[in-house]
Amino acid sequence: MKRFTALTLSTVLAATCLTACGGQSDNNSSSGTQSQGSTSQDPTVVTVWHLLPEDEEQTHFHNRLEKWAEDFNATNTDNIKVEVSGGKTADVIQTTIAAGNTPDIFMNYWNNAPTWADAGALYDLTEFVNSDTEFNRNDFLDIAWTLCESEGKTYSIPNTASSTFIFYNKDILAECGWDTFPTTMEELGQCMRDCTKIAEDGTIERLGMIPNYPWVDTGVFGAAFGAKFIDGNNTITCNSPEMIEAVKWQIDYMKEIGIDKITSFKDGLGARGSAEDPVFTGKLAMRWNADPVLASMEEFGEGKNWGMAPFPGKTGMYTGNVWQMNAKTKDAQASWKVLASLAGEENMQWLANGDFDKGNMYARKSSLEYLKNKADVSENTKFIADYLLTSELSSFPMTPYINEYLDALGVELATVFTGETDPKTALDNTAAKIQPIADQYK
Repeated sequence: MKRFTALTLSTVLAATCLTACGGQSDNNSSSGTQSQGSTSQDPTVVTVWHLLPEDEEQTHFHNRLEKWAEDFNATNTDNIKVEVSGGKTADVIQTTIAAGNTPDIFMNYWNNAPTWADAGALYDLTEFVNSDTEFNRNDFLDIAWTLCESEGKTYSIPNTASSTFIFYNKDILAECGWDTFPTTMEELGQCMRDCTKIAEDGTIERLGMIPNYPWVDTGVFGAAFGAKFIDGNNTITCNSPEMIEAVKWQIDYMKEIGIDKITSFKDGLGARGSAEDPVFTGKLAMRWNADPVLASMEEFGEGKNWGMAPFPGKTGMYTGNVWQMNAKTKDAQASWKVLASLAGEENMQWLANGDFDKGNMYARKSSLEYLKNKADVSENTKFIADYLLTSELSSFPMTPYINEYLDALGVELATVFTGETDPKTALDNTAAKIQPIADQYK
């Protein structure tokens, strides 16, 4: 979640957007607005911005999106022209919208929606989604919509679907007595210790797994222990016994080895998802990561004896990025037609072919079924698709104060992993910070 928590709207920019955007435009209706582009000689240009890089690899997201745009421009009968740009950060998108400019449609992190909507930056898509029967909202995973709806309104359209898995070196686990992957958090903790290798002089030669690598995660371990982050009475519950146990499980292992030693060891690890991935080089027996890294793991892990498994415990964690529409798009009807195609069944299936044609996960059930039954993708890819289709997963609650919650949780947990404080104190501090904010809402 680190990449999600780093992008909170500032008060200044929110205020700027309120002034520049002025809230939803007058054409906020999916039934009463005619597309201006369809009656004009010049096409209606709809700009689409996304977060991923532009590069030369034809199977990467940007080039697949360019192909979709080319097809859309050639076949639509509404005189609409799509222009695609990549490599945009959420900050750049936010600042551009605050200035009253394009893009019309943009990719974003789901947790930005409440604050951006309050700032008048996001178009309310509720009527479009509910009235456009061809869009088929029921084809999306149910949990995907929980990250798209806030205060009874739909501000986002699901795009990617993701959970967290553990990638592991089969040879190391077998050498240490683990012929099958652990199925409980207790077993995982023991496996980590069994696979740890310390030299006589105290130098770390190999670690079982590093709980705060690649980053300090605010949700995955809590979900594994059955923790919830808010209850039905609007009470912040990040300091529940389950969450305290989850953080303690992580830091106990690190203290046994030495926090400073682990920090130094991390600095020498090779790049994740490359030929130098620490699972491939034997520096780590296991490491956790969200599933989008799978394509790179398979690209560079060919010939190496590695595997992947679901995060053991009570439940896995679900997340994903989303598509949103600028509240000041000049032609809402035209922008919706583009967005409906962009997130439509046909395009999501095309995108699901993924990097290096190894498969990527998207939030439509039909795209996951497509991967699950596709002959030329790996068993790992098929497994993830089936896992997302069939598993009961957890997610963070979509609340108006979600960014404040995630930021506070991340800051406090970071102090645990530097040895500055203990799990209970850090989580109590988070609850104390966020409960007064939560009390302002139903």
